[in-house]
Amino acid sequence: MIKLFKEVEQKFVSLVASGDLSSCVEKNMWLHITKPSVNEIEKISEITRIEKDVLISVLDDEESARLDADDDYTLIVLDIPVDSDEDDDEIYQTYPVSLIYTNDYFITISKKNIDLVSMIQKKFKKIEPHKHVRLSLQIMYGIASKYIATLKVLDKVRDGLENALHTSMSNNDLLDLMALNKSLVYLSTSLNANKVVFSKVKRLKEFQQYEADFDLMEDAEVENNQAIEMCSIYRDILAGMIDANASIISNNLNTVMKVLAIITLVISIPTLVASLWGMNVRVPFNDNKAGFYIIIGISILCAFLGSIILFVYTSRVNTIKKGRLKRLKNNKK
Repeated sequence: MIKLFKEVEQKFVSLVASGDLSSCVEKNMWLHITKPSVNEIEKISEITRIEKDVLISVLDDEESARLDADDDYTLIVLDIPVDSDEDDDEIYQTYPVSLIYTNDYFITISKKNIDLVSMIQKKFKKIEPHKHVRLSLQIMYGIASKYIATLKVLDKVRDGLENALHTSMSNNDLLDLMALNKSLVYLSTSLNANKVVFSKVKRLKEFQQYEADFDLMEDAEVENNQAIEMCSIYRDILAGMIDANASIISNNLNTVMKVLAIITLVISIPTLVASLWGMNVRVPFNDNKAGFYIIIGISILCAFLGSIILFVYTSRVNTIKKGRLKRLKNNKK
């Protein structure tokens, strides 16, 4: 799909290319291309005189962020966060979006449907397609802002998972943590790749001609660096959260094993009593008709007393631990 944007009487106008593309495209237009067909790529190449191989290569999902300043055109490839499909393991992924401009045309091309116009209009009141450098900077700033907005969403997701893990812990919650961590890794890698491109773009002569453009370039860099810092902080918090949950799981397992050990000890007492009275020697209550019931009573009593002793012991250990923590806290004060 190809959308055309141009400025008519100082108004930003959107058009949809239909019919013969050559008759629709004018100079100083912004061509926003999404999932182009082979025929559309050939037409765009013919109109803009940009090599067809260049247009095809930037549609690769694994295309890395880069800058290619040629005599005939300037190509800027940046990664942008996009919602993942339902079948994917992560919440967000990053995909490349390419900015290509010549003396006469400005082109954005991506395999994913990315609404760059809305993204820019949230930050800037005026879009001028004929000012290629300014439009490039606006898109770069919009992409950096998109990362910050995405990271804020992921932080809210993390808060929700943390609250859920406080009440109960399920395998789905742990899988969600892994998906969140995976998304942050993708975002962190892409942000650092974009940072390199930003620094290269800043050194281009056409981006230094006007003070307003240079200021906007610096604002975009600051926004991108802020996103990098946020991503680093969120990754550290998530790593600590994952480690804490691993410790909690280990502690819960230890608690279960302790309970099972106590139950085993308590059950072993009647077994011990029964073993003693089962020896082929003369034992107490051997001639007593109620001997069996007396032995059963002794077994139950011993098991009950053993349970009380173990309960008192474990409670005392926990009390000692709590008291030690309070003493340490008071000593620090």
